[in-house]
Amino acid sequence: MSFETTPSSDITYVSYSFVLSWTLRGKEFKSLSRDIKNPEVIRSDLYQFKNDPELRFFLELGWSRYCEKFNISIKGSKMWSFELAYAFLVIKEKAFTLKASPQLSFLTPCSRRIFSDEDNVPIHCVVIADPVHPAPSAEQDDVCLMEDQNIINIEGRSDITLPEDYSSEMVINFIRRGKVPDIDVKKAIQIIRETSEHKCEILKIICVEYLMRNITAESVREISRAAIDYQLPVLERTCMEKIANGYIKTVTK
Repeated sequence: MSFETTPSSDITYVSYSFVLSWTLRGKEFKSLSRDIKNPEVIRSDLYQFKNDPELRFFLELGWSRYCEKFNISIKGSKMWSFELAYAFLVIKEKAFTLKASPQLSFLTPCSRRIFSDEDNVPIHCVVIADPVHPAPSAEQDDVCLMEDQNIINIEGRSDITLPEDYSSEMVINFIRRGKVPDIDVKKAIQIIRETSEHKCEILKIICVEYLMRNITAESVREISRAAIDYQLPVLERTCMEKIANGYIKTVTK
C-alpha cells in the first residue's frame, strides 16, 4: 500500500493504493452463470483499512454474456471512490488480463477454456481509493459483511520486507506498489534477468508474455538469446517456430 499527500490552499488530499492478490479455484471461474436473467458473481473478502474503518471495499467477479468475457469490479463505501488500475490472473505460468491497462495491453483476455477445476488461480490487482465529499444527507456506509465473507484488516504500512541486496528499482516498485513498468524488448529482458535473481515470478511472467507478442525480424535474435540464457523453453520454441513457418525472416548483420 502506498499513499501521497498533495497540499492545496486549505485541504490535504490523500490517495491510497492497495496491491492485492485474490486466489480462486478454476472451477469457480467455470461455474459463473452465462444466464443473462440470473447473473452470478463471486465476491472477495471485505477489505477494511485499519486507519480509517470507513474505507471498506470488496472485489466482485462475474461473467458478461453480452461481451463473452469475465468482468471484475469494486464495491466500496460511499465516503471513498475506487478505481481498479488493473487486474490480471496467472495460471500455468501464463498471464491473462481481467481489467486492461495501457501497461498490460499485450496480455490476452481471460477466457473460460484456460481453467481446469483444481487450478489455484491468483488474481493480481491494484485498487486506488480517493476520498469523496457526499451530500450531508448521504448514508456514510452501505458496505456490509455478506455471507461467506471475512474482514481483512489492511495495515497502514506494507509488511513486505525485501532482502538488502535487492537493487532493481523496477522489481521493487512492482513488489511494493504494484507498479508495472513501461516495457520494451530490452527492458523486458533486463527485468527477466533481474527477477531471476530477485525471485519475482509474476513480473517475470508478464515480461515473457510481452516478448512472446513482440517477436519480429529485428528482435528475434535478442529474444531467442535471452530465452536460452534464462531457460525459457516456450519462448525459445516460439521464436524458432516463427522463423521455421516463415512468419519472420532473421536480419543478417
